[in-house]
Amino acid sequence: MSKEEAIKAPSKLDTALDAFRAIKDVASLVKNRGLLKRAPKGDGHTVMVLPGFMTSDPATTFLRKQLRKFGYNAQPWKLGVNLGPTSNRDIDTLLYERVKELYLTSGHRISLVGWSLGGVLAREVARRSPEMIRQVITLASPVGGSMEATSLWDIYIKLFGRNINKEALEERMEKVRHPVLGVAFTSIYTKQDGVIAWQIAQVDETDLSQNIAVGASHLGIIFNPQALYAIADRLSMPDNQWKRMDEEILSLLI
Repeated sequence: MSKEEAIKAPSKLDTALDAFRAIKDVASLVKNRGLLKRAPKGDGHTVMVLPGFMTSDPATTFLRKQLRKFGYNAQPWKLGVNLGPTSNRDIDTLLYERVKELYLTSGHRISLVGWSLGGVLAREVARRSPEMIRQVITLASPVGGSMEATSLWDIYIKLFGRNINKEALEERMEKVRHPVLGVAFTSIYTKQDGVIAWQIAQVDETDLSQNIAVGASHLGIIFNPQALYAIADRLSMPDNQWKRMDEEILSLLI
């Protein structure tokens, strides 16, 4: 049995409990508001936030508000519900056009923050247009392995099974693992993830990529103070001057 085959999706019970863990993330956010106010401040550059599977811009409202408090021009993706790539909608082209719009209107390279499946799409649009992307940050995203190691795989199959070319999808996910040349990348993941196997939320680290572990749920990671601080720290890196984060500071946020 290969290492990949040994990685299993979270159990149905673990997935159900993830929502309860998210409550803890929100409670921890309230407790750590003071420390978050001391997070590195931004330079005002544009950051687009991509929602997770079967969610849309309203789900990332709080995250975008927090990014504005950190000092960024946080923008929604404006592409409706994220169902990933489907046979009747060219999400890749639509996302590319949205990135291009923000790049041209802002006059500078933009950053992308993607939650869950949104992170996968963010990484791939950066691969298509690296000249427009400053950096990519993913939150609990399956960027390092098979979609079958997620509890949402069965749902995806039920929704789109008749139109899915499984081989093509696996080839796509294999490409996602490869570094995007010239674009800084951070994967923020959690070993308490109840939706995806945490192992597939990591990538091989390079001079321009880092995996950062936080204590969060899959659903609540967008409210988790450790994750929010890590996002603020990463986004504060000057363009073309990215360096790895010292993760020890996250231990102050519980």
